[in-house]
Amino acid sequence: MKRQGFTLIEMLMVVTIIALVAALAIPNMMASRKMANETSAMASLKAIQNAEVMFRESDRDKDGNIDYGMLSELVNCQLLDPVLGTGTKSGFFFQATYSFSSSEYLWFGVGNPVVQNQTGDRSFAINNLGQVYYTTFLRLPLDTNSCLMDASMIPVK
Repeated sequence: MKRQGFTLIEMLMVVTIIALVAALAIPNMMASRKMANETSAMASLKAIQNAEVMFRESDRDKDGNIDYGMLSELVNCQLLDPVLGTGTKSGFFFQATYSFSSSEYLWFGVGNPVVQNQTGDRSFAINNLGQVYYTTFLRLPLDTNSCLMDASMIPVK
């Protein structure tokens, strides 16, 4: 008479092998997800930059001023997709606005991870010059006056 089924030892071996494979794969998967989120954040900031230029050059808010806009204005003028316009996309929180002291010439945007070191390791910033910068040290505040990059910021190449 032949027995059917698996022994306890065989089941434990299978569970151990699955646990080892998971232990090796999950950290790599998390690192890949963070990298994808960061790449998406940089692309989103570039999209915001393009929307800011179009908003300013075509006076999309029809107020007679050649000025930059806030994130909400860019969405209202259909220059940004509504998902990015909510301020949260791909594990990052985005903010963008014109300079309160010089809205005709300056604007600033930031993208910070929703959960630092989980959805992303770096925070990103962009301004009217169009270069994306990053830092790993802090969450970036929205600079509404000078719109200048901090000296510790590193340009993305």
